[in-house]
Formats: sequence, structure tokens, C-alpha cells
Amino acid sequence: MLHNELSNLDFDVVALQETRLESGIQKFDNFAIFNSELESKKQEFGCSFYVSGEFLKYAEDFKIINERICCLRLKAKWFSCTLRNVHALTNGKN
Repeated sequence: MLHNELSNLDFDVVALQETRLESGIQKFDNFAIFNSELESKKQEFGCSFYVSGEFLKYAEDFKIINERICCLRLKAKWFSCTLRNVHALTNGKN
């Protein structure tokens, strides 16, 4: 469902939060979801990147800093770019 919606909007790279998915990389036919680890088995938080189309072949490295922070490195012919996705704390949290 997510892929269908983002395909209609013509997005190739999207940072997602509160995904509540298994950690790691889930590859499909023409897109992939790079997801951070979960803090606990309750499947809370989680940040991830949705990558599709032309950008999928440029996804070089995915690093999980913790369950709230992940980085995706895109390497093209003339440049490299590191994207960071951070799930910020809310009011009332330490």
C-alpha cells in the first residue's frame, strides 16, 4: 500500500518514521525499505528509508545508529550523499 501511494506521488527516496517493521533491508521487485532496529519487542519507534526507481542502484550503505537514528548513503558517479533519519523525542520524554 505504501509503495502504491508513493509511486503515484513520484517519490524515489522517502524518510519514514514509526514504521514498526523488522530491522534490516527488505527488498522487493522495484523498491526496498531500509529499516532501523526496534527498541523493544513492542515494535515501537523505528525509522526507515523507502528507496525505489533509479535511486535503488545508488544505495551503497545503510547504517543503524540506534532504534531512533539511521543513515543511508547514496553513491553516484560524481558525488555521494548521506541521508539521516532521526525519530526525535517528544515532550515529556527524557
